Amino acid sequence: MSVRLPLGQADIEQYLPHRRPMLMLDRVVKFDGETIATEIDTHPDAFYFDGHFPDNPIMPGVIIMECIGQSGALLAALRGDFDHNDHLLAFTGFEKTRFRKFVKPNETLYVYCKLEKKRKQLYKFVGHAEVNGELVMRLAFSAALTQKNGE
Repeated sequence: MSVRLPLGQADIEQYLPHRRPMLMLDRVVKFDGETIATEIDTHPDAFYFDGHFPDNPIMPGVIIMECIGQSGALLAALRGDFDHNDHLLAFTGFEKTRFRKFVKPNETLYVYCKLEKKRKQLYKFVGHAEVNGELVMRLAFSAALTQKNGE
């Protein structure tokens, strides 16, 4: 599938069912059918900084995991594997998750995700996140394509 880059949030909403505040991705800067690179701007007023932690705001690790997961789902959607109006790509497992560095307000999180394997409705991805070229997190995860009504 041919995609004109960069994609902004309005474009991303054409492929993912997520909406603010849970739509984490701000831009897609690379897509080649097997890999995707996305960017997330960490605004100081983002909901996840409010209580994590008031005197030392840090982006929660599970939010970074969600950013990587959304990047994987967007990769599959951009490939034309599913239509978000009918289907969801839902997490089924995480492996080899490693946290390396904190993400603070006003930083740009760069997420890279690669489709390792697809068989029928099952996907395996590897991904990592960076800030200023430094590794923040890496992980492998699996996901399954499901219908929106939960079947």
